[in-house]
Amino acid sequence: MLMMLMLTPLMAQQGEKMLNRRYQNEIRDSLATVIMNRQKEMQRYAEKALVELPNDEKLYDESYISVGADLIDTFYADGTMHLDFVYRLSYNCKHLEGYTDDYPLGAYDVDSSNSARAICNLTKTFIEGTLRDVFEAGKEVEMVITSSADGTEFTHAVEYDGRYGDFRYCPVTFNGERLRLSVDRETGINNNCQLAYIRAQSVRSYLLEMIPALRQTVNSYRYVTLSYQDSVNTHYYRRSSIEMRVSDVFSETVERMQRERMQDDYVDYNIPVTDVKNPDTYVLIIANENYSNELIPDVPFALADGKCDSLYAVNALGVPQRQVRVLRNATRDEIEQEGIHWLTDLAKAVAAKNGDGNVPVANIIICYAGHGYTDLDGKAYLVPNGIETDGIKSLQGGKSGGCKLFGKKKKQQEADSIDYDIVLSNKESDRLADECLSLEELCASFNAKVVPVKDLTLVIDASFDGNSRDGKPIFRADRPTDNKKKRRKASLRSDAVVLLAADFDRTAFAYNDHQHGFLTYFLLHEIKIQKERFFRLTYQEIFDTIERKINKESALQNKWQEISGIAGGKYKDDWQRLKVKN
Repeated sequence: MLMMLMLTPLMAQQGEKMLNRRYQNEIRDSLATVIMNRQKEMQRYAEKALVELPNDEKLYDESYISVGADLIDTFYADGTMHLDFVYRLSYNCKHLEGYTDDYPLGAYDVDSSNSARAICNLTKTFIEGTLRDVFEAGKEVEMVITSSADGTEFTHAVEYDGRYGDFRYCPVTFNGERLRLSVDRETGINNNCQLAYIRAQSVRSYLLEMIPALRQTVNSYRYVTLSYQDSVNTHYYRRSSIEMRVSDVFSETVERMQRERMQDDYVDYNIPVTDVKNPDTYVLIIANENYSNELIPDVPFALADGKCDSLYAVNALGVPQRQVRVLRNATRDEIEQEGIHWLTDLAKAVAAKNGDGNVPVANIIICYAGHGYTDLDGKAYLVPNGIETDGIKSLQGGKSGGCKLFGKKKKQQEADSIDYDIVLSNKESDRLADECLSLEELCASFNAKVVPVKDLTLVIDASFDGNSRDGKPIFRADRPTDNKKKRRKASLRSDAVVLLAADFDRTAFAYNDHQHGFLTYFLLHEIKIQKERFFRLTYQEIFDTIERKINKESALQNKWQEISGIAGGKYKDDWQRLKVKN
């Protein structure tokens, strides 16, 4: 006997992307902390390495090397995140003096510059050590090499032996200006831009030769050249830097961390898949979030509830996909024709035939997320989409003190001063009730004498007290508060069990952090964490667990909510001992 399906959604509309973004921001922050710690480690190593350089490689005493490491995130339209790693290493001097760590006049080979060789050797150390998991084979690496030359004017060409190749109209940035540059063995080096460019090529060549990992990545290059123009210090210019941007780093780590975060807390991800098959279970899900009547506010996350409910029905409870139907923003006619009649026809079609008549086989589960309403007698209704309210004067604003709900068609500045609590008269309450679908009617549709249904379970995530999921009043009937007045109880078929997010005079709230109704979230969460064991739990165990969790979490959020339940005559006294599947 399969009963009590609770299912929830994957985020209404943009909800899934928002949830993805929350995960990804957490993961990005966690990885950014890791990178920050690595940056500090590399900076300390670089400072120590400068002190310990051999005498013939010593740099000027007031020179320093700066190491940078950052994560750059990009979010795509489909909600996925792309992380790039940026590594920077630059050599600088605090003062300009006659000492030189840069290339001698006219030299361009990296071995002739202590500073260039230092940044290359440090880069090798970092890529093969601290950053070895970043520079993986096949990664795309964009490399920016900045090199320099002093401002000495050329009186004749410097011979270029062509060791790095000949260059024709190659793009380069020189002193902030974008140029195209050519250098070849025949013409040699004739200006400081060409000299700085060939020095940058020497760094590139040195890195590829020294660091095997860079021969396995997909590299692109950009060159920035500088020439010191100070007329007093034309003999001297010392600055070299390397920047590498590695695309799509830590992709496997991000996936693993996301799985870990999704595993327990969020019902929208890592939905468990059961081997249990439930071919005799039929599920109807009604998710009413967007109401066409402008007087009826939306129900936050109801569509997300419906979507997630359907996924859990199929994956976690083993219901065949074709036996799960989701109605979104459904009218009363749609609920009756496409939902209730669909279920009753199926129940009749699959009933076993014998000499005594039809033997019920079908287990029916109905999940509803949307608005509810309770009339003067305490009778509960589901509020379908498309209800007509033209004849209900209290909802039209004016002298009654009521208004278009939530300030609709009112000036925004008046919204905070509006009394939203609209009390309906007896006639207005009856008129609204005529537009809605009562729980009694819904259950009566499966009358055991007419429809052969084995079990009927309803999960209703709705408020019936006149408040919306965010706690704001909508409209309510003017019910008497005299406890002595007898109120009619819902009349259920004998084998029906109804789980309510809140009693008929209480509010059912939204769990905003998870973008579901409280009942939907905690019910699905219980299915998720219990997995196969869920089928062995009794209704009492399920009810007690989610009741305790909802009580605590709703109280922490100042949204006190208590779930409730109703059982038909057959199960009235022993529904607690029922199990989801016998």
